[in-house]
Amino acid sequence: MPLRGPVIVVLAENRTEFERWCVDSGLRRNDPEVVFADREDRLRGMTGVKIIRCRYWWAHPDAERINLAAQIIEQRST
Repeated sequence: MPLRGPVIVVLAENRTEFERWCVDSGLRRNDPEVVFADREDRLRGMTGVKIIRCRYWWAHPDAERINLAAQIIEQRST
C-alpha cells in the first residue's frame, strides 16, 4: 500500500517563501500535514495530496525535477 503523504505539499523557491506562504495561509510551517518539497525525493510515495505552487517556485535550483514528480502525483489523483 502506498504511503499517504501530507495533505498539502508546497513548491517554493526556498524555505523563506514556504514559511511566508504558511503565515499567509494561516498554517504553521511545522504542521505535519504541510510539507515544503525542497527535494524531489520528499514526494516519493505520496498520493492524494494537494500541490501548491508558490509565486517563485520555478526559481528553486531543483524546480524542474520537483515539478515533474509533483505532476506525476497530480496525474494519479485525477
